[in-house]
Amino acid sequence: MSAPAGWPAQKLAEFLAAVSSFATEAEAAAGAVERVAESVDAEVVAIVSRGTVIAAIGYPEGAAPVAELVSVAGGDRAELTVPGAGSSPAAVVALENPPGARMVVARSGPDPLSADEVGLLHAMARVTSMTLRMLRFLDDERALRKESQRQSAENAHLLATLTDHQMLLERLADEQAALRRVATLVARQPGTERVLASVAEEVGRLLRAGLTQMLRYEGTGTTTATAVACWTDPEVTGRAIVLGTRVPLERDELAGVVLREQRATRMNSGELPAGGPIAEHVHGCGLGSATASPIDVEGRPWGVVVAGWPAPEPPADAESRIAEFAWLVAMSISNAQARAEVVRLADEQAALRRVATLVAKGERPDVIFRCVAEEIARISNVDNGFVLRFEPDATLTVVARSGSGHAPVEVGSDWPLRGDGIAARVFRTGRAVHLDSRRGPPGWIAMAPDADFAGVGAPIVIGDRLWGAATATTGPRNGPPPADVGATPAGGLPADAEERIAKFADLIAIAISNADARAQLTASRARVVAAADDARRRLERNLHDGVQQRLVALTLALREVESMVPPEPRELPAAIGRVVDGLTGVLSEVREISRGLHPAILSEGGLAYALRSLARRSAVPATLNVRVAGRLPERVEVPAYYVVSEALTNVAKHAEASMVEIDVDATNELVRIVVRDDGVGGADVGRGSGLIGLVDRVEAAGGEFTISSPPGEGTSLRATFPLSPR
Repeated sequence: MSAPAGWPAQKLAEFLAAVSSFATEAEAAAGAVERVAESVDAEVVAIVSRGTVIAAIGYPEGAAPVAELVSVAGGDRAELTVPGAGSSPAAVVALENPPGARMVVARSGPDPLSADEVGLLHAMARVTSMTLRMLRFLDDERALRKESQRQSAENAHLLATLTDHQMLLERLADEQAALRRVATLVARQPGTERVLASVAEEVGRLLRAGLTQMLRYEGTGTTTATAVACWTDPEVTGRAIVLGTRVPLERDELAGVVLREQRATRMNSGELPAGGPIAEHVHGCGLGSATASPIDVEGRPWGVVVAGWPAPEPPADAESRIAEFAWLVAMSISNAQARAEVVRLADEQAALRRVATLVAKGERPDVIFRCVAEEIARISNVDNGFVLRFEPDATLTVVARSGSGHAPVEVGSDWPLRGDGIAARVFRTGRAVHLDSRRGPPGWIAMAPDADFAGVGAPIVIGDRLWGAATATTGPRNGPPPADVGATPAGGLPADAEERIAKFADLIAIAISNADARAQLTASRARVVAAADDARRRLERNLHDGVQQRLVALTLALREVESMVPPEPRELPAAIGRVVDGLTGVLSEVREISRGLHPAILSEGGLAYALRSLARRSAVPATLNVRVAGRLPERVEVPAYYVVSEALTNVAKHAEASMVEIDVDATNELVRIVVRDDGVGGADVGRGSGLIGLVDRVEAAGGEFTISSPPGEGTSLRATFPLSPR
């Protein structure tokens, strides 16, 4: 069962506030078991001390099974009978006060207590112990005051005891107040840097230290740590390690022991000068002793808290008191990492969605390359994003880039695929590559010399062919690393960076494949349209040069025969005249068919001249506005003519319109055609072969075709053609 972010810290803060409000030890014990039961959803919670049940919840009043609770608290039994649920596993947590006390917790059901709940139980047990101890001291104080009234001879002794108790109470109150302040801050979920700074100051002031320092380990298996928080007492002459400084831990016997042995350690005035880099720094600040306590986040070592004192020995309980604050630090870091992961996933999905949208729209590959490079550069800790194409001569071409400019690489530049860099590794292996914190230039990118860099690369594979790579690199780092990126080494990239970039590489492969498929489809369409146009031209020439000429000759011959026919019989001239009229009609029809097959007027006079002829012959009154200077390429003129011709035919057949407007202009390397009518609308490309043919013609010429035809609001048809071939 997973707890929400900030849950243990919030529960502990509420528990601390509630238990601290009770006036007596008995009330506090009863309130503590009730709050523990609520926090971990347990049916039975009891505090057992020396064979006595001090407080219990889950049983009828006066019916707690003392013998069974004492047996479980003593470790003789691992299960406890829960009323109404039967035997259930029991958890036992030791209390420092009362002496020998144990807290027994039992919860029915299949789910055992989680690690967070167990950790919360231990923290609540400590708070309960401190509260009960404080209230016991208060009870003692009241008793001593009563006794002082009866035994005036012992006033001096009682006063000394009271003073000692008061000092301890003040210390406990100060510690509880400090923990409450930090717990409240953690519950508000601020930035991790703020929590670290607050804890460093609270620990320093509470333990009267001269210096406190927090260092974060640089990943698993590391031998260095980075300073991320510090506090120094105003009376200390030296200063803490500067934030962002990386400290070696190989020979460090203060913080290094915590990393190697996973335990707290301490050094006195005799051990400190030879204790390693961190101990030497503490000693250099004029301090005589120090401790180092671990910070574990979700069971993994995250860092260390170092505290130094002017005294020759650290306080006896320094490590245990620091542990409370280290736990709160761990909870804050865990919460911050969970929030960062949620934000990262949301950002990654949004980036992939943006690129995928461009791919789905069929955007040009160069636009998609540029977008992918920009999205890669937005990944945490990344300075530069690149899209690279591998060439047959073992070189690469930069087709897109985005980032800070640390790498002097221009789009379109060529680079040899040599060395051991990211692109060269992807080229050789065909697999994703991850390089972290390496000194020197990364192969094909001449970065700043002797600078730390990291990089990842993912292959772009189209079919079985390695087309190129998508890569990301870091640049030189200045200043301290952010404390929230616990999983990212200083100067490095997230552990899953190559997986994230691989998703973009897959989208690039899809985009290139789609572009190739569209190019092949467009070329195929263009070939089909060109072949059809050639066939139309040949048929038009055959009709003009063959059938039309023969029909003209026959008509003239019949006219000549008609002039030679005698007046008798009278029916013969009339019959010949009818044949001549019929031949004239057939000739007109052949000329009209010939004009429809391929407009000779377009070849002879150009688009503007041919469109004026169409507008004059339109069955619906047409207004023509043409802004075209000179002749256009034939690959544009022919489909443009047919767009207007087919639109006018549709208006005459289907639109029931009273007028039609035709606008044609050629500007900025683009020809635009708009045909609008005021008819009944409802035109649909999917329901007419004529419109489908226009779409094919327009797209075969590299253009775009759109139609808007709401029912009852007329039809607006728009076609655009690039003047330069794509």
